[in-house]
Amino acid sequence: MLNITVMPQPQFSEWNIALGASERQIKTAAVRALNKTARWMRTHIARQAAQSLNVRVGAIRKELILLRAKGSNPYAGVAIGKTAGVIKASELGSPRQNKRGTRVGKRQYDGAFISTMPSGHRGVFRRKRKSRLPIREVQLVTTGRIASVMEALADKQAMSRFETLFEHELKYAMKAA
Repeated sequence: MLNITVMPQPQFSEWNIALGASERQIKTAAVRALNKTARWMRTHIARQAAQSLNVRVGAIRKELILLRAKGSNPYAGVAIGKTAGVIKASELGSPRQNKRGTRVGKRQYDGAFISTMPSGHRGVFRRKRKSRLPIREVQLVTTGRIASVMEALADKQAMSRFETLFEHELKYAMKAA
């Protein structure tokens, strides 16, 4: 599991706007800003990875886990889940059988067929050999691209987004008090 964590540098107490705020206001603002930054990261990771893989954003987004910050644990981030890294072909769109195989979205899988399993799962499958069995479900591997997008976003963009959100949340906390 790959985690991306946002940790502020310099510390909150060194920020100019934080000088007039109480410790509780700073902590609350930091937690809210961390959670909003993590949500922002999840959205942008899913969007960029989906664009590079040419798949729906929802297929990528459900593979990402949002780790939320709390007052007792001020760490937030986005992680790739255990089952992430492969998207079943049937999740890329509605599969259609044709002469050459099966078409799902803009992808053509030659020699594939649509079948419903005894459990009720409907998917796109290919035979491993010429015989009837075994068959294997067609999947798209995504792990490398998601990880590279996460690393690219984590460097500067996430930190600058956190700084902006922290200032907004701190102003809100000071105004509300």
